[in-house]
Amino acid sequence: MKTILSGFTFSVLAVLVLTGCASTKTEIPPQMTQDLVNLRDQLVQGKASVQTACNAARDLIQRQQADSKSQVDRLNQAITALEKQATNNRTQFATADAHAEAYFAHWNQELHNMSSSIADAGKDRRDASMRSFNELEARVERLKGEFRPFMSQLNEVSRYLQVDTTTEGMKTITPQIKSVLGHENTIMAKADAIIEQIDAMRGGK
Repeated sequence: MKTILSGFTFSVLAVLVLTGCASTKTEIPPQMTQDLVNLRDQLVQGKASVQTACNAARDLIQRQQADSKSQVDRLNQAITALEKQATNNRTQFATADAHAEAYFAHWNQELHNMSSSIADAGKDRRDASMRSFNELEARVERLKGEFRPFMSQLNEVSRYLQVDTTTEGMKTITPQIKSVLGHENTIMAKADAIIEQIDAMRGGK
């Protein structure tokens, strides 16, 4: 997931220093909300993919069948689907990043051509919107920090199961699967936090 508004990092930090603990849940202009709708949709789909992979992994160690091939295949398919979903998420975040950077630059340019009374108030609105995006970025980073080791461990599980699906092999891989499952609730919570921020930026829509 590419960092949102990376080109605006310095500007956003300056805004935060000047405004202190101002709201980070400001509604943004409707011209920017379509990207947020797409981001939200991708996150909801991503949560479903995480849950499917975790359910398949849980089933493999809790209800192992004599012939576990179908369970292993189901888990590998879920991991592949999750990787694809993660790639889609990164693409969508990159798109949102580029569009937001362009829109904020355009907004700033327009303010320079307006009277001071409108420009000053408009700058406050623009700064507040940028703070909202900064908070979105922070929440995305927290999710990335949890998702990376989760995905890495899942891939290790998948690779091991390509060479050993015996009963002893399952015993070998069970601690890793349990570690993977330990990330599930935190990943869901962090994804929900991003969705909450998106909803606030869309005016609760």
